[in-house]
Amino acid sequence: MPEWVEGLVPSELSGEWISAVAKLFLAETGEIYHADSIKALPIPNWRGNLLLVNGDKPSDLVGLLWCMPYSKTRARVVAFAIHQVHQSSGYGAQAWDIFCDAARNAGHREVQLEVRKSNEKAIEFYKRRGLEVIGKIEGYYSSGLGYVMRGPL
Repeated sequence: MPEWVEGLVPSELSGEWISAVAKLFLAETGEIYHADSIKALPIPNWRGNLLLVNGDKPSDLVGLLWCMPYSKTRARVVAFAIHQVHQSSGYGAQAWDIFCDAARNAGHREVQLEVRKSNEKAIEFYKRRGLEVIGKIEGYYSSGLGYVMRGPL
């Protein structure tokens, strides 16, 4: 059974792990991320940096939640992806709870993220957690319009 573990910062991941992350992003978002782009993500070493793994090899990666401080009071979700086989199994809620605890402990009171407009399942997930669409973003996703969402932790 997969479990959430605290992850390394992207710049510290091996080439194999970066490849596994890129493969997960492509499978679950349709977005192509290059190794250098993944390594450059400003994800700090903290409890809001999570990997969902079903073992200890890169091929065992089945999800991730990468977040970062955005301001003194706001955290930002940079990436949240779970392999479709493990979606709707409670793993997203588990990660969200871990992240929210970490963010609150770091003094944050709210969260912000970007989500593809067509990802209705994710939008509903975030709305159930109190986030609201606060803006539209064009050109952010290769496949269309995105939303900026914000809400309390």
